[in-house]
Amino acid sequence: MIESKLIPKALFSDKSVKSVNNLKDYAGIEYIASMNQTHSDIVTFVKSSAVYDSDGIYTEEPKLGLVVQTADCMPILLSDKKRIGAIHSGWRGLKNNILEKAIKKFDVNELSISIGPHAQSCCYEVKEDVKKYFNDYTELRDGMFFLNMSKALKDLSEKEGFQVEVSSICTICNSSYNSYRENKTSSRQFGVIWK
Repeated sequence: MIESKLIPKALFSDKSVKSVNNLKDYAGIEYIASMNQTHSDIVTFVKSSAVYDSDGIYTEEPKLGLVVQTADCMPILLSDKKRIGAIHSGWRGLKNNILEKAIKKFDVNELSISIGPHAQSCCYEVKEDVKKYFNDYTELRDGMFFLNMSKALKDLSEKEGFQVEVSSICTICNSSYNSYRENKTSSRQFGVIWK
């Protein structure tokens, strides 16, 4: 379990956690809101325990935990003094500015963002069809392009002024994490935030 250093009630699991209910008990959360994630740019305000057709959810409810599931995409947890949020973002989410849309729902002067383990530039090879959207965030090595998704968010934090922490763990090369790119797994790890 990785606990956020920036957000007191936020954590990321590895693949040993098989169910979000284990995290619910661990964190002492009464209710859980999660997402049917489709790589959209939809960010939804939620008030109750349910599964939302969205790739971002946020709330002000004190007993409602928010969950994001990933296996290479970035699990992004957000908190200001009033609200918490959970965002699922891979390259499509970055391209469609899901984080920019999400931070508009928060007080950017009080905002902290924690990004859990995800596909890192050491292993995240992309082709020209993806690279064309991220020229500033790809590097060429041995004739192949590698994407650094979290650098885009670090740059956004410098521009907008919020605090951000980014895990250095790569889900592709670290066997403690589920990686769709590595083996097409249907299993996911969890990012959880609560108030």
